[in-house]
Amino acid sequence: MPTIDPTAESGNALGLLPGPVRQWFSSAFPSGPTPAQAAAWPLIAEGEHVLLVSPTGTGKTLAGFLAIVDRLLRDHAAGELKPGPRCVYISPLRSLGYDIERNLAIPLAGLQAALGLAESPVQVGVRTGDTSAYDRRKLRDHPPHILITTPESLSLLLSQASWRDRWRGVEHIIVDEVHALVPTKRGSDLAVSLERLADASAHDPQRIGLSATCRPADPVARFLVGPSRSCRVVEAPRPADSPKLELEVDSLLRPGEGPHRGLTYRRLLKRLRRAIDAHRTTVVFANTRPMTERITHDLRHQSPGRDQRGEEPSYDRETAIAAHHSALDAGRRREVEAMLKAGQLRAVVTSTSLELGVDIGTADLAVQIGLPGGVARCLQRIGRSGHRVGAAPRGVIVAATASEVAGAAVTARAARAGAIEPLAMIESPLDVVCQQLLGMACAEETSVESAFSLFRKAGPTANLDRDDFQSCLDFLAGDLASPAGAFEPEPGANPRWTSPRIWKHDGWFGVRSRRVQRWLWTNVGTITSEESVSVVADGKALGTIEGRYAERLTAGDRFVLDGRTLEFRRLDGLMLHSRVVGGEAGALPIWHSDRQALSSELAAELAEFRAEASRKSVGEGPEAVRDWLAEALELKPGAAAVVAELIEAQDRYSETPDVNALLVEEFPSEHEPGLTYAFHAPLNRAACEALGRAFAARLGRRFGRDLALQAADLGWSIRLPEDARIGDEDLEALTAIDGLADDVLEGVDRGDLAARRFRHVAATALMVLRNPERGKRVRVGGLLWVSSRLYPLVKAACPNHPLLRETRREVLRDILDVDAGARWLATKPTLRLRRLSAPSPFTLAWIAPGADEPLHFDTPADALRRLHARMTASNAGERS
Repeated sequence: MPTIDPTAESGNALGLLPGPVRQWFSSAFPSGPTPAQAAAWPLIAEGEHVLLVSPTGTGKTLAGFLAIVDRLLRDHAAGELKPGPRCVYISPLRSLGYDIERNLAIPLAGLQAALGLAESPVQVGVRTGDTSAYDRRKLRDHPPHILITTPESLSLLLSQASWRDRWRGVEHIIVDEVHALVPTKRGSDLAVSLERLADASAHDPQRIGLSATCRPADPVARFLVGPSRSCRVVEAPRPADSPKLELEVDSLLRPGEGPHRGLTYRRLLKRLRRAIDAHRTTVVFANTRPMTERITHDLRHQSPGRDQRGEEPSYDRETAIAAHHSALDAGRRREVEAMLKAGQLRAVVTSTSLELGVDIGTADLAVQIGLPGGVARCLQRIGRSGHRVGAAPRGVIVAATASEVAGAAVTARAARAGAIEPLAMIESPLDVVCQQLLGMACAEETSVESAFSLFRKAGPTANLDRDDFQSCLDFLAGDLASPAGAFEPEPGANPRWTSPRIWKHDGWFGVRSRRVQRWLWTNVGTITSEESVSVVADGKALGTIEGRYAERLTAGDRFVLDGRTLEFRRLDGLMLHSRVVGGEAGALPIWHSDRQALSSELAAELAEFRAEASRKSVGEGPEAVRDWLAEALELKPGAAAVVAELIEAQDRYSETPDVNALLVEEFPSEHEPGLTYAFHAPLNRAACEALGRAFAARLGRRFGRDLALQAADLGWSIRLPEDARIGDEDLEALTAIDGLADDVLEGVDRGDLAARRFRHVAATALMVLRNPERGKRVRVGGLLWVSSRLYPLVKAACPNHPLLRETRREVLRDILDVDAGARWLATKPTLRLRRLSAPSPFTLAWIAPGADEPLHFDTPADALRRLHARMTASNAGERS
């Protein structure tokens, strides 16, 4: 994909936008277009596919839209602007879509006034999962010229025959924050939807991708336009006079202190209050929704909140501090976004829902609590501050442990250097293929050949295998092998897993019934979630919590939502009734989500950093380490001392592993008989878990006993049963590359990871429904039943089922990183075994937190004999 230098293309960019558009822009931005705008407008005006990569706050929204608005106004002046979508804008977040609608309203209102019109000739509409039924009908009957939507809503609209003719006039597609979609199944789903949209249009619409953080650009461009189109890549810098990113690391732990959750949390609240009092608007990223709720509540209610002069703050904490996350009611989220836009909030606490592109013009500080996981995510979050031309993004990463301080320092250094992680597409996810096939069938009868050809035009499915494609069709038609007793459509016919979703005949396929259409429309998308219930407080909708959590509540129980303490009253079906009681925080709701881990690049850098700090400590002394940390990583003296103490403690008690060594530490298990082994490697969690499962499979075969595995960034641990022990002579066999992938699969099958992932795959492919039909909800264990009962049934009856193959692909390639683990083992790392009396400081800092996953290697007979022997021995001891 050709890349251009934006300075070479700048020329007289405004000359391409004559008349009212140029007049409005010159009045609103006297300093002229930014490099991003100057480079993008000529290419967009020429109709080329464009990927625009430019830092946050460089005017990408107007860079993408203004040339399109200019063309629409020209068509209006010529009497050729007809109703219907001409531009489809796709945002990965609903909040970003609404923000874009508000931002577009400003130039459109200015242009309307300049033209002396009663209303804007260019109409804008938003269609997301939050859109009311009334507005959905209005959009369908009177579609706007610019349609703002999300990947899920676009897929849904494409599956509706009533929208088929609406797409014919689409000439432009804008995908914002495209980097956030590339490495996900949402992105794979969107890429196919873009091809369906292009197929429905009378044109091949121009595609414009916008991103602040993507490296390298070519895979992202291929994702945007597919393998058969050319895309111009514009990498535009900040304006020359823009201030640089300001990012620092704060340690909540002081030198000489051990980790103390209560103490560091109190310090965190104090640190946040100081930041909020000193800044106009502070955006706080808490990584998870439970932490978001807790911090919001406690910032509002706990402690008198006096500043250093002993005075109350000049604002009301109850109304000036808000929470924002995807489980809150759409109305509440929109209210918070509007207050942010108007500068009425002093702070907003969020998990992930505000990290992409939302314009918070008054935000002058972003606080990241804990590690963001990657450089791209760090830059996105810090970029929520100073989100305007000429302002400096300012942020702080707040760390609660010595290991977090080390990780934060490495992350901040990489962020300042702009060392963004490379992106890669997910290749041909079969559950997404199934859902898209069903969407095509719902829209109209479709040719099998044309459907396969369409998939091959999209980047993520360009290499889709024909047999895999056919097996997805066969699954949806109910033609795959199924167990005895399965549903038989008629006597003697092949039994089916479920009622068929589609029919296929003579090279064509279509949807079976309107009921199946409703299933797709209420279950569209790839975002995995647990069954949830709506929460109403004093008659007002607040949001949702997971159903399993709600069912455990009894009358009078207190919990927190929207930063407020609520008292549970009753649960009516999928509606939880409560009342706001205030005061002390209740329990935090539980929302299950995918874990967050370090990128492979940051994990490698952190491992090298630890090794270098250890070498300096041993060779030059502790003070040299502190000085180096303060200078090379820009750490404050206290934070540098905290990290140095961790390195020194590890070297005293064990050793700091080098990046080309596998350090294995043996120590007694804390609460169980037997020994635990901690394996330290310079890999992120995905690669560590892959190797951990392979090692566990090898040890399980050797001892024939159940094990427990725990994986983390930079290492993993395996707890062996009583009387089992690893020797130096065992390490070489454990680290052998031969058969590694097979052993990883065995380690996966012995635990519950594959079953858990199959639950999400089956829901995406609509084998099961996340959202059952209204009035037909039947509890059979919920989606957990899919893991515990359906998964083994499918494995036994149809081991080559496409959803099983997709589960294995997802586990080995997306959840785990077998290839990275194999590459590292191929370097023949030095093997070191140390026998300790307790876990080392590094094990406690990086591997210990969390819960073990049991891996089952015992035969039922052996397990029963061992249980009987333990009970007999216990009884004998009691008698004696």
